[in-house]
Amino acid sequence: MYEGPVIDAFLHSAWIGSFGGPIPRADVVPWTDDPRLRRVMRTFHHAGDREGAAQIPLDSVLGAMDEAGVVGGVLVAKVYYPSTAERLGVLHRELAQLSLRAEGRLPWVATILPPEHGAGSYWDLMANPRLIEALKDAPGLVGVHITPSPWGLAPNDRWYYPLYARCVDLGLTLFSYVGMPGPLWPMEPNNPAHLEDIALAFPDLKIIAHHLGDPWTDRMIRLAARHQNVWICTSAWHPKAYPKELIDFLGSRWHGTPGCERVIFASDYPLMNMGKCVASARKLELSPEQLSRLLHDNAKELLFDVR
Repeated sequence: MYEGPVIDAFLHSAWIGSFGGPIPRADVVPWTDDPRLRRVMRTFHHAGDREGAAQIPLDSVLGAMDEAGVVGGVLVAKVYYPSTAERLGVLHRELAQLSLRAEGRLPWVATILPPEHGAGSYWDLMANPRLIEALKDAPGLVGVHITPSPWGLAPNDRWYYPLYARCVDLGLTLFSYVGMPGPLWPMEPNNPAHLEDIALAFPDLKIIAHHLGDPWTDRMIRLAARHQNVWICTSAWHPKAYPKELIDFLGSRWHGTPGCERVIFASDYPLMNMGKCVASARKLELSPEQLSRLLHDNAKELLFDVR
C-alpha cells in the first residue's frame, strides 16, 4: 500500500467557488427547464440540487483534500455550450483567484469559447489564442481544456491548431476529454485516435487525455505508449473499475512499457468522492514506485513544477 502524497489532477470546477455577481460564469448553464438540455444532462441530475450540484467553497475543497491526503489538485474549467468572452472571463478570474488563495495547491486549466458551426466557423481562428495569450500571467494557470463531444468537433480539426501553437509558445498543457460521454453527446469526436494527429504535429505540446477513453481504452494506451507527449488521466473512473488493460499498462505488463510513467491519477471531484478514490488507488496491486508515479510524481512534474 502506498502511503505517500497524492495529487488529484482533475477537479471538476463547475461546482467549485463563487457564483455571485451580475455576469454568470461561462460554466453555469440553466438546463433543467430546457427539454433538450435536460435530455442530454439527465445523468447528472439529482433531485433538489441547484442545476445538478451544490456550490462548494474553497475551504471545503481544501478540507476534502486534507482528509484524503491530497497535497495538490488541478481545477479544470469546462464550457459545454455557447458562451461569451465576458462570461468566460468571469470564470477564468474566479479560478485564478481560487488558485491564488490556495497558495500553490490548486493550479488551474482554462478553456475556450466553443466553436461555431456553419458559414461563420472560420471567421477568426485567432480569437481563442488571443484569449489564452491574455491569461499568460494569471496566477496558477497551467493548461487549456477542450471538450470535443459537446462541441461536435474532433480535436484534430484545423479550427484548433492556432490554439495548440499558442499553448506550445506559452508552455501550457492541453487537456482533452476522450471516451464515450455520459451525457447524450456524439461519441466520435471523443475518439482518442484523433489525438495522434496533434501529437505528431505538435511534439512540444503536452497532451493529457482525461476519462481514460473507454470504449477505446486500448487505443488510448497505445497512443500514450507511442507518443512521449501524451498522458492518460484516470478522472471519472473509480480505481476499482480501472480496466484490466490499464492495470497491465501501469504494471509494465504491456509490451514491457513502463505505463506508470504515462498515467496520471484523478477523481473528477465533486462528481466522484475524492477520499474513496484515493483510498482505493493506494491499494492497487502495483509497486510503491509505480504508485508514486501514478498518484503523485507525474502530475507534479507536468503541472506543478512548470511555472
